[in-house]
Amino acid sequence: MAALSRRLAPVLVAFALATPRIRAAEPAAESTIDLTPRVSASDLAEVTIELECGGTLRLRDGERASATAANDTAADDTDKNTDGVRALPMSLSAKLKYDEHRVAPAGNGTATRAIRYYKDAAAVIKVDDGGTAPKLADDRRLIVAENPGGRLSFAAANGLLTREELDLIDVTGDSLAIDCLLPHRPVAADATWPVDPNTMAAILSMDSVAAAEVQNVLDKFNHDFALVRIAGTVVGVVDGSTTEMEVRGVYLFDRKLSRVTRFNLAVKEKRSIGGATPGVDGVAKLRMNVKPLDSSEHLTPTTLAALKSDNKLRLDMLRLEPEKQGYRLCHDRRWYVTNHRRESTTLRCVDRGDVLAQCTITSLPPQSAANQTTLDEFERDIRFALKEHFGQLVSSRQWTNSFGNHCLEVVVRGTMEDVPLEWHYYMVAPASGNRISIAVTIQGEMVNRLATADRELVNAVESVPTATSTAANLRPTR
Repeated sequence: MAALSRRLAPVLVAFALATPRIRAAEPAAESTIDLTPRVSASDLAEVTIELECGGTLRLRDGERASATAANDTAADDTDKNTDGVRALPMSLSAKLKYDEHRVAPAGNGTATRAIRYYKDAAAVIKVDDGGTAPKLADDRRLIVAENPGGRLSFAAANGLLTREELDLIDVTGDSLAIDCLLPHRPVAADATWPVDPNTMAAILSMDSVAAAEVQNVLDKFNHDFALVRIAGTVVGVVDGSTTEMEVRGVYLFDRKLSRVTRFNLAVKEKRSIGGATPGVDGVAKLRMNVKPLDSSEHLTPTTLAALKSDNKLRLDMLRLEPEKQGYRLCHDRRWYVTNHRRESTTLRCVDRGDVLAQCTITSLPPQSAANQTTLDEFERDIRFALKEHFGQLVSSRQWTNSFGNHCLEVVVRGTMEDVPLEWHYYMVAPASGNRISIAVTIQGEMVNRLATADRELVNAVESVPTATSTAANLRPTR
């Protein structure tokens, strides 16, 4: 489910937009209009976002639809195959509704932090003959969003989000980003102004933008509203994949509220197959509406005060907890789940378009304390498994991670098909519960860039009870 739901945001395009009705400015009225957004200390609104899209998912031969589209249905021989790439039809329908308080900035300008309660957050995703319906967990509905000047970051107030939950709320046209489209100054009728590349990254949920040629045009305005059209092209990176987007839309600036209250956007995307995500040729449409609120039962003054300036939330971390595998861990956003099996989960670490490493986490049956694998036994097992590929033993060590689990590590260098590789093998053995094996494969030139990211996964492994493990001695969840 991860990869397709992850792209609720940039996989978009629509053929038509519902244009808000607005009367043109009268000739003798105003000659200019101030399009500067403002945020009040009591800012509160209900935001609704609706997204519909459809198109084609492209995968390399040998990849399962489940590995990239979060779908457990494998593609069969009827899939289209051209030059080693298979095409699967996909569609998506999503709706978000949340109460939002934008934290007023210290000076003039747009808000960069928002506190939300998601009353509705769900999607229906279909890939080929399979489908899934992700939704936001009840205890993860209180969310803090931040705009650092690029792709937005999100964190739940009550714990870490999963990748699926993040993908569900990390959508194109986020209400914290759209006011950045405004020129922040008075403009005359028919004025045009460009969109900053960082703004397009925030609007389209992109990791980075290499080129953006997008223009705003003031179409009409009166005493109450201004209607602005936006169109152009954007080239950049989404989740490690290069992409090209054509955008066309219209938004409504409410002069009394001094903010954008309606945003209809059409985006046509052609994305290459990435290291951990599929290629996409997609069309969709986005509709966003903002309605001011006097109060919210979910965003009380006490709730807001606790989150307005709380920088302790880990906006860059996610939670992984595969069902029935007996563990949970936290990881940064560079790790993407590419496959789920009954007893194992495969991830790839993708950074700036490069695959740094592949990691397979396998759940093993529990063992008594007297029969736990020793470091020497672990090393012998690895030598046997690698056989002629075992070149040099770099290091081996053992320690106890932050959850009290005994950890073993063996690092080996070698080659496979003349490619220099480094293997990092780990075993995490709790006092009670399933043992966890973690095998990381790194191409030689990526070792320094990966640094300690794999060891951080190991230090974050926490045992959780399963039907076949004993939970008596488990440490409390942190």
